[in-house]
Amino acid sequence: MANLPFALPDIGKDEIAAVSACLDSGWLTSGRKVQEFEAAFASFVGARHAIAVNSATTGALLVLDALGVGRGTEVIVPAYTFSGPAMMAHRLGAKVVLADCEPGGYQVSSEDVHRKITERTRVVMPTHFGGLAYNMDALSDLPSHVALVDDAAHALPTLDWSTNSMVGEGRVSTATFFSFYATKCLTTGEGGMVTTNDGDLAARLRKLRLHGFDRQAFDRYTNLRTGWKYDVVAPGWKANMTDVAAALGLVQLDRLHEMHARRIRIAERYQAALADVPGITLPSEDYGHAWHLYPVQVAQRDLFVSRMGEKGVQCSVHFIPLSLHSYWRYLLPPADRDCPQAEAIYRLSLSLPIYSRMTEADAEQVVAAVRETLREIDGAAGAE
Repeated sequence: MANLPFALPDIGKDEIAAVSACLDSGWLTSGRKVQEFEAAFASFVGARHAIAVNSATTGALLVLDALGVGRGTEVIVPAYTFSGPAMMAHRLGAKVVLADCEPGGYQVSSEDVHRKITERTRVVMPTHFGGLAYNMDALSDLPSHVALVDDAAHALPTLDWSTNSMVGEGRVSTATFFSFYATKCLTTGEGGMVTTNDGDLAARLRKLRLHGFDRQAFDRYTNLRTGWKYDVVAPGWKANMTDVAAALGLVQLDRLHEMHARRIRIAERYQAALADVPGITLPSEDYGHAWHLYPVQVAQRDLFVSRMGEKGVQCSVHFIPLSLHSYWRYLLPPADRDCPQAEAIYRLSLSLPIYSRMTEADAEQVVAAVRETLREIDGAAGAE
């Protein structure tokens, strides 16, 4: 039986042709393809503005910077999330404040968020974990000095059931950032997107993503008379997306519903085949789920992952809480990293393979491996 990886990108002939055409065009960096991708993405999620960037992490950095995050400010993030966006707040000079999970769940506790808001809080940054929408309405009543920015690195395409809109439409939040990393539901290899309905914020983000220039490179190099003229109007970064990546993203966006349907079928197969298996807790089949991840909970998680690997099925763990990472433990005093719910769910959690290239046979291999591994672990425990 073949080894089954945790994730594989779903790249076909159309993506290869689009990238080849871009390479043949002679224009590789941010240009017409990026503009097309931004327009198509904004339309897809229902936002007024989309700003393409080279990663979700730099997308978070630009938004935090544009919103005035810096020394003397605080940013509240889930303890149960990826380190990148939180680290951007730290690198800007802000104090990072960890909020714990809801009891028994993966999503950040809105009650803990509200408890930790101070007059110095500038941004609250919840995560749509695994592809399931966070209840943004629970944070819709933040004080006027606090901006709501949602981390949608897992959430495409995800329906926000609390607002009956796509994650990224911005009914509640100031801005949303997405990831197009190789394992995501839509990939550009590396890359990301920020969406917002605030025109002034969008304009500032476009300047910040390319050195703070007042004109984009495409505008300068395609104007034969005054193309050399530009001004640095803001302390910017280097965070723009290439046309090569955008060409790939345009095809992936066109295929997104098709690829999402395949993920749904895999998730439904897991739900049906594992529902009666003792020793494993399955995710809820919530409406609008992107199924970027299929997270489960088992006792003896590390042993389970190891035994699954021996059977040729690679699993992963999402996430190691920030409170358990060496740098965050060095940075934050014990009282500020006391997140018992996040650490409890982490000790039980792992993610099974789920991606649109999976076949029915692949799914059956995962199901069989899960059943066999749980029987082995249960049998070993009973023999003690």
